[in-house]
Amino acid sequence: MKKSIIAVVLVITLFGHAGQALALHTEALPDDNDAISAEEKLTLITTITPSLRVSGTTAIYGLVVTCISSVNSIKVVLQLQQLKNGVWSDYGSSWNASSATSYLSTDGTKTVASGFSYRLKVMITASNGTTTGYVTEYS
Repeated sequence: MKKSIIAVVLVITLFGHAGQALALHTEALPDDNDAISAEEKLTLITTITPSLRVSGTTAIYGLVVTCISSVNSIKVVLQLQQLKNGVWSDYGSSWNASSATSYLSTDGTKTVASGFSYRLKVMITASNGTTTGYVTEYS
């Protein structure tokens, strides 16, 4: 009986430490710059509000990003995407916006071809000097 208890404790201990090592490894290496864990995103970024409206050949975009107060750098790459033959693809050149505070707001217009659907792809990098998070959102 004593050997069985020791064996069970040993197995639990081994699996417990293996799980912790795996968790640390996956947290340290995000899949790509377009995605971070939900926990890290919520730690840095409190709201992301992209908007896009198309009127004729004019796309009117807006973006508001709010982060926790310790964030001192927000960098954004914005990209219009066009739906063509059932596939979203980049349309035109991307453009940038940035802020040295925990709040970023930008808006403007871009010329587009009529007769297509569009969306705004927003790639955000937020940093407080210690932690950096990456996330991609769509309008």
